[in-house]
Amino acid sequence: MTRTIGRATVVAALLSVATTAAMAQPTGSAPNYGCPLGETKSTSCVNGGGSSLAAFVYAAPATTTPVFAGGEMTQYAASTGGTTGISYVTAGSGAGQKAFALNDPSQYATGIAVDAYTVHFGASDAFVDANSSLFPYVASSTGAVTLLPTGGRFIQIPMFATPIAITVNNAKMTANGKITLKDDDLCGIFSGKLTNWNQTSAHTQLTAGTIHVYWRADNGGSGTTYLLTQHLAKVCTTANTATGITFAATTKFATLFPGYIAPATSTSLWGMPPTGYSNFIAANHNGGVADGVNNDATNSAIGFNSPDYTAIAATPATTTAPKPYTSLFVAKLLNAANNIAYLPSLANVTLAITNPGAAIDPTPPTGTALAAGVQTSWVPQIPQPASGYPIVGYTNLMFAQCYKSVTVANSLKGFLTKHINGVYKTLLNNNGFVPMLGTSKTGFGLAISNVFLNNTKGYNLNIGNTTACGALTTAEKR
Repeated sequence: MTRTIGRATVVAALLSVATTAAMAQPTGSAPNYGCPLGETKSTSCVNGGGSSLAAFVYAAPATTTPVFAGGEMTQYAASTGGTTGISYVTAGSGAGQKAFALNDPSQYATGIAVDAYTVHFGASDAFVDANSSLFPYVASSTGAVTLLPTGGRFIQIPMFATPIAITVNNAKMTANGKITLKDDDLCGIFSGKLTNWNQTSAHTQLTAGTIHVYWRADNGGSGTTYLLTQHLAKVCTTANTATGITFAATTKFATLFPGYIAPATSTSLWGMPPTGYSNFIAANHNGGVADGVNNDATNSAIGFNSPDYTAIAATPATTTAPKPYTSLFVAKLLNAANNIAYLPSLANVTLAITNPGAAIDPTPPTGTALAAGVQTSWVPQIPQPASGYPIVGYTNLMFAQCYKSVTVANSLKGFLTKHINGVYKTLLNNNGFVPMLGTSKTGFGLAISNVFLNNTKGYNLNIGNTTACGALTTAEKR
C-alpha cells in the first residue's frame, strides 16, 4: 500500500462508493446532513473530522494502483452501495473537539470547511475530561451526562490504541530500535535542556550534533501532543527538565514554554519563544512532523508521531519528499516502571494497555446507568503503564445521541458495528494501531454495543434512543 500525505497537508476526503477518491472543494450543503464537499444529492453525508493521527485509517480514499480499499469510513461508505457518504476533515484533535462541541465546521480552520453544515462526529486522541469548558456536565437520574448545544447527550468512546513513536534522524540511526532513550532523555530534549546528541544516554550510539526538535504547532491543538505530554508530566522532574518548564498534559505544546507566541490568525501555527529555542521547529499535523524529521537538512532530528508515519508500521505512509517513511526509524524507550526497553510494536502496545498500572481501570464502566453515563470513564488514561511501551493512549470518536436524520444515526451505528466486529483489524494493525480491547462479544466492544448501539442494558444511552431523543425538539437534535 502506498499513500502520499505531505507536510502540513490538510486532508478532506469525501468517502462514497461513487466518488471514493474525491477531494473536491466545498460547494455548499443541505440542512442537517448535506455533504460539504460536493457529494451528489442522492447520497446522505455524515460529516466530521479532527485527529490527524487517525485520519488515514478513517478517511483514506480507495485506490486502484496499488489496490487499496481505503480507510474504515471509506470502506463503510462503499459497503452501503452509495447510499451513505462520510466526509472527514483532518484538522488536529483540538479542532476536532471544538468543531463537534460547537457544531461549527469553521473551527477546523482549514480553508476547506467554509460552508455551514452539521458536524455529526468528532475525532480526537485527547479525551474530553470532566473539566472541559466545551461540554458542561449536568446530573440526571440516568447518570452524569454532558449536554451539547444540540444533539442531546454526549458520547465519547475509545476506537483503538496507539503508541506515540519517537522518531530519530541520525547518521547512525539505521533501523528501528537502534537506540534506546530514557525518560531523562525525553524530558531533557523536549524541554530544551538537552540540545546535542552527545548529552543523551545514547551518545555512544549516535553521531553528535544539534538536535532539531520537530513539534506539533497545530492551531487547534494536537492529541498526539496530549499523549506525549501526559507521559512527560508523569516522569519529568526539575532535575531532568529545563529550568522554567513544567510538563502538563496539553494539546498545545508551545503553551508549556514561557513567552510562547500565540497564533496570529485562525489558520497560522503556534510559535515558540523568539529566543532560546532555536533548535525547535514547528510543524503541522503528524505528516508535517514526520516530513520534518525525515528530511532534516542536518540529518540530526527528533519528533513524535503516530506509528503510521514511521517505519514501525507494516505499511507506512510514503510522501513526495525524497525519503519515504520506511526510512523514518523509531527509538526504543525504557519503561521506568520495569526497567525494560520497548519498541512501539503491536505486541508492546497491547502489553501496555492491558497493564496500565494499579491506579488505572482498563475496563468499561457499564455496571449501572449512572456509571455508564459518565463519559470521561470510557477512555482509560495511561500516563505510565506497568509494562510495555511507555507512551500509549486511545484515539476516540465523539458523537451526539440524537440526530435529526435517521440515516445519519443509522450510518454511525453501522460503522461502529463493523469496527467493533473487527472488520478493519488488519487495516489498523498494518498502520501500527491496536484495536480496542475486546470484540462485539467481550470487553469494550461488547460494552459499546450494549450501551451505545443496542440499549441492551436498558440505560437509554444509545444513539437514536426513542425515549431520550423523543423528548427533544428538532432544534435540539443534530
